[in-house]
Amino acid sequence: MSCGYEGRHFGAPYPDATCIDGELWDLDSCDEPGGGLTSGGDIPCPCCSTKEYVEWLDPRASGNARQRRKNFRLVMRRVKMWAKPCRLAPRHEGGV
Repeated sequence: MSCGYEGRHFGAPYPDATCIDGELWDLDSCDEPGGGLTSGGDIPCPCCSTKEYVEWLDPRASGNARQRRKNFRLVMRRVKMWAKPCRLAPRHEGGV
């Protein structure tokens, strides 16, 4: 199952990552057209697994508990702001 998110997470200047079962997979890792993806699955999706994605970004948050909670909430809001429009954008199936 996929939430439909696609983004730039593997170093390409174009969207090269897609969400599959809540994890990001590298669209450039397939050997043949229509083949399976071989790289990815270790980065949580920022759309449907936002909390896990934020924890993945910085697992060693510093500061006291109050500062960590404040920073975590701030980053969660930022990720939700930029990830949500990507998920809602129409997907183009080939063509122009």
